[in-house]
Amino acid sequence: MRRAILSVQADADVPVEAARDWFLSLEEHPERYAFETHDGFEFVEGGFGEIGARFRTRERFLFLKLELLFELGKVEENAFWFWLVRPSSPGVWGKFEIGEDGEGHSTLTLSIGSETRVGQILLRFSPAATLIHGQISDEVEHIRRSMERVYQG
Repeated sequence: MRRAILSVQADADVPVEAARDWFLSLEEHPERYAFETHDGFEFVEGGFGEIGARFRTRERFLFLKLELLFELGKVEENAFWFWLVRPSSPGVWGKFEIGEDGEGHSTLTLSIGSETRVGQILLRFSPAATLIHGQISDEVEHIRRSMERVYQG
């Protein structure tokens, strides 16, 4: 079992089905994923929800702009796993999960970990850990707000 090093959770005022639909709708509406420090994503190999598909993001950490390449590793009904491919990855993985938080409410969780010692050190110690935690916190909060806008009208 993979253990997360960094994890962020937010409660969304939308049912689990709506949260799942929001992620599935990204194929037609990728702009929903873009926010101040994240330019969204684009698939460069394979398709949406396809194991092994690769997608690129452009993200800003303070003044540093990075282009990241990820590979979709596993898709479950309420979760999906992805691996950082580039810049050269020290075994870094991520997982988005959608849980139920009472009727009509969802819990969104983004977890990040690594299977290598180098990656684990990178994710545990500042300044990298602080920057990455801030980015994934902003990401989960953006997703929560977007879901609520889309499904609450």
